[in-house]
Amino acid sequence: DDVDGFTVRDGKSLLELWEQKKWQATPPLLKHILQHQSDRALKSKWYTKFFSFWKTINIHLECFGKLYQPVSFQLGLQTDPGTTLIAGGNEVHAGPATSGPRMFAFAIGIPEEIDATDNEKDQCEESFGNDDNDGEVQYSPVLLHIDFCCLLFSILDYEYAKSDNAHAVREAKLFLINILIDLIKDYPIKGYLRQIDPVRTGILIWLENVLNSLDCDDAIAELMEKAVCSDEIFYTPDIAKRRSKKKKRR
Repeated sequence: DDVDGFTVRDGKSLLELWEQKKWQATPPLLKHILQHQSDRALKSKWYTKFFSFWKTINIHLECFGKLYQPVSFQLGLQTDPGTTLIAGGNEVHAGPATSGPRMFAFAIGIPEEIDATDNEKDQCEESFGNDDNDGEVQYSPVLLHIDFCCLLFSILDYEYAKSDNAHAVREAKLFLINILIDLIKDYPIKGYLRQIDPVRTGILIWLENVLNSLDCDDAIAELMEKAVCSDEIFYTPDIAKRRSKKKKRR
């Protein structure tokens, strides 16, 4: 939990955190999505199925929502050298304090590869997501929010982007990018670039430019505008490809 005992566990609690932390109000469209659509199965829409392994926004935030919160306290634990400490998942671990070497072992569980009928394979994908998304999911606040932006950009575009709604959609996207810039400034490392799939070239190039421009407010403002207007940067590869084809046909 954060310093106020507040925990991000779903869309509504994330919205509450944003309301507490940001100097500006959360845009109405984002409020509507987080309040009313966070339990919707992401596999149900073609423009959100890339994140079907999340199941729903709420389920994913139940696992990873704490990344949006500051670390609130240190565990009051004193141990002798050679002690083995087993900690639960979905937590941030760092301790106890030491000036010597430390070994950290990390383990994950993934579905066992077995010969199965087509029906059994479908059931496995229903439970664990498709093959492309099996395995490790390692998030930092920046990488989590990049994925969240990609998901929300598509929802905004394909459910809310009417001619009389353009300003509201832009406002929502700009708010999301503002949060991302704040997260990057909190911990600006090039290591993010190694953790993003190389096929997502738009976000890779943009993120590297941001990391190289954090000392220049004008450059950051330009990059934010570019992100909001782009048909590629904050879209998953399948959506970016579709938008690119549509743009060429015009």
